[in-house]
Amino acid sequence: MISRKKNNLHTSWILFIFCFFVCAEASDFESINLNGMTPPQVEIIYPEESSHAGSIVSVQITIPEGWHVNANITADQFLKPSTLQIQARGIEFAEPIWPAPIKEYSEALDFENLVFKGKFSVEIPIEKISPDYDTSTTNVDFGYQACSNICLAPQSVHASLEIKSLQSKLSESAPLKKNSESENSSSENAVAFLLVLAFLGGLILNLMPCVLPVLFLKLFSLVKNSGETRSRLWALTLALVAGILVSFWTLAGIVALIKAGSGNAGWGFQFQNPGFIAFMVILLSAFAMNLFGAFEIFLPGKTLTQMDSATKKEGLAGAFFSGVLMVLLSTPCSAPFLGTAMGFAFSQSTPILILFFTVAALGLASPYLAVAIFPNVRKIFPKPGNWMVKFQKFLGLFLLGTAIWLVWVAFKMLGGTGAIILSLFGICSMILSILFGKFARPDKPFLREPIALLLIAAFFFASWFAAGKPAVDSVVAEKLRASAEKNLDADGWYRYSPEIFQALAAEQKPIFIDVTADWCLTCKTNEAVVLNSDEVQKIFVETKAIRVRADYTLESPEVTQLLQKLHRSGVPAYAVYKPQTDSWTVLSEILSADAIREALTK
Repeated sequence: MISRKKNNLHTSWILFIFCFFVCAEASDFESINLNGMTPPQVEIIYPEESSHAGSIVSVQITIPEGWHVNANITADQFLKPSTLQIQARGIEFAEPIWPAPIKEYSEALDFENLVFKGKFSVEIPIEKISPDYDTSTTNVDFGYQACSNICLAPQSVHASLEIKSLQSKLSESAPLKKNSESENSSSENAVAFLLVLAFLGGLILNLMPCVLPVLFLKLFSLVKNSGETRSRLWALTLALVAGILVSFWTLAGIVALIKAGSGNAGWGFQFQNPGFIAFMVILLSAFAMNLFGAFEIFLPGKTLTQMDSATKKEGLAGAFFSGVLMVLLSTPCSAPFLGTAMGFAFSQSTPILILFFTVAALGLASPYLAVAIFPNVRKIFPKPGNWMVKFQKFLGLFLLGTAIWLVWVAFKMLGGTGAIILSLFGICSMILSILFGKFARPDKPFLREPIALLLIAAFFFASWFAAGKPAVDSVVAEKLRASAEKNLDADGWYRYSPEIFQALAAEQKPIFIDVTADWCLTCKTNEAVVLNSDEVQKIFVETKAIRVRADYTLESPEVTQLLQKLHRSGVPAYAVYKPQTDSWTVLSEILSADAIREALTK
């Protein structure tokens, strides 16, 4: 029997580890709807005529049967009142006008409470309007505390004005409406522009540090396959593109499920899950050992004979899962333009969300499509030779370094205990890779390979759910408690929370906000090169700016709502808020001292 090249990634080897991630993610889906109540339906309705100062925007809210929410004023201070925030580009809104609350005696609380139930409307007058206003950017956040026999934890639900041109023909029955043909045209142009940004953001992801390990692997692949026929090159390219598209669609589906369950999700949200990081450590450690020559994946001899020379080149399965790996490694980074586009997409309906994910995926895949369309580009690469054997081992070191970086991320997220747990999983992955290579050899019966893979999968499943996950969950809970007690760090940054932010805004000083995460390489680069530089520190002192850091390393509904307010889908995100004028300035993901100075001083 003939063995495949060492860097071929057979479907069965990747699938069992991919299933490990899916199950780890699925174990957290049960916590998506913590409320016990289906989220309220929120509908935004503009008047039929063109909007102007004095127009009334109606927000219709429907509470599920058997439940009620506290009114905007409560009968007791321990109850949380309902709140409503609305914003749109070029429009200033007055205070919401709430309906008269219902007085209802609560046996559980033993007093008469003020509540809303069923369907009710909140009216918001338009106070000022600019000539370039755009109602399609309208966003509403409804905060509420749901009660039935008991009162649950406060929650919030987000709604935005959807774009009619991208909805089905049944849009007349949709809850979110537009008000004029000119506004529809403006909205279509805005969506088209944001789609272009999504494509450019996906393209730039190829240059982000997160994707570099896979980028080097694909360059290596292009060199190795430089003598291939054009049809074979197209087959490999389309397999890679398919891997990217399927991965983006899977992420879009997970986001849609989380939104349907009233949960919060943002770009790179899976890196907030320790189970996903454990999966990536296992995966990258195994890939590194494959490049070091510890094991090979092979097919039965009869199949290889039929495939003949094709098996001596990079397999289609390998190209497909290179695309999967590229997406998994790219999501910690929010490239320029991508944050703006995805910030809009995450607030829209599922079809629009999938459309934006598809366009971003095509942007990420576009350089490889370009090589297939213009094959003469391959001439710039060096010719294959013995140097590739050593370079393959170098790439193995690169992937191993990425796994070590993820362990460092675990250390920042979970402390020493979390780092040790993930390190053990990585070491086990390397040891099992070596044992797999000795047990499932090409000169032995093929049945050994699937048996070995099933045993390895069972080992990782049992180890994670029996020991790893409970230990990590305990560490996460303790870290969240400790973080909540610490409002100011040693470097002078305040921890973000809505309450802390309101208190700081009362000082009437400009506030610089840094939304970051330990797993975001772009964030850490900006911190080291820009935020911690002497020039920027001097700017903060001169402008008397208050620095606030919103940590998105672990899941945080408060930070997710802040990102939605900034129209961003992930980290990094930077903004300057000026209490004197109640104005926000959102900066680019690629930060500079000049941009910070301009935002703080203009």
